Amino acid sequence: MRVFFIGFGQAGGKIVDMFIEQDKKLGTNSFRGIAVNTARTDLMGLKHIEMKDRILIGQTLVKGHGVGTDNVTGARVTADEIDSIINAVDSRGTHDIDAFVIVAGLGGGTGSGGSPVLARHLKRIYREPVYALGIIPAPEEGRLYSYNAARSLTTLVNEADNTFIFDNSAWKNEGESVKSAFQRLNNEVVRRFAILFRAGEVSRMGVGEMVVDSSEIINTLRGGGITSVGYAISEVISTRTKQQRGILGGIRENIKDTFGGKKEANEEVLMGEDRS
Repeated sequence: MRVFFIGFGQAGGKIVDMFIEQDKKLGTNSFRGIAVNTARTDLMGLKHIEMKDRILIGQTLVKGHGVGTDNVTGARVTADEIDSIINAVDSRGTHDIDAFVIVAGLGGGTGSGGSPVLARHLKRIYREPVYALGIIPAPEEGRLYSYNAARSLTTLVNEADNTFIFDNSAWKNEGESVKSAFQRLNNEVVRRFAILFRAGEVSRMGVGEMVVDSSEIINTLRGGGITSVGYAISEVISTRTKQQRGILGGIRENIKDTFGGKKEANEEVLMGEDRS
């Protein structure tokens, strides 16, 4: 599956940056992406999205300092500068993609306010499906963040062709602060959704990521609503000697070499939908 990611706001930009990093390491060339933000410092902190693909909006209004938690302003800025965002998308090329995925934290101002606006315009211009991956803030991030997320999610579900959610509070360890957990939580997001979005693609090792392809995923997501994604890992265990393992042994040795000796294999993604 070839995906065009658009990271909206601080959280969205960081997560898309990690998607691009992983794609480069695996050599699948199935992901491309841009980052959009009202805060210049957030864009400058990215490492793997090229500078020309980091789009600063709202300079006239907020001077590159961000909109804070004001998602009304985030939505207004996005609507005012939607042409600049669409031009950035077009410049990266869309002729061979299977879907757009907008990634945004739903508690702040830029991502929660701007992502529904962007989804609406992308659907008007392109024939490919437009999905959203929204990060739900934990309660301890503040009441305003929770309020923004509730309002943004309601709008986003109506605008996107399908919406995935990742709940920070469900993955935060007991006693762990959300701020200290952000990097680990972002890793959890990328680990799970990268497997899904690479469906049918091939890595440098020449092994397909999944037994399903992009059309099956698109058909599953057709109809809208909110989709949940499950994730599981199982280890392949063989009692045969290294000489007897043949092809399977060679593949496992390559996996160990590639991932620093880790023995994780056979990663599987299960999807379920809630269209209520």
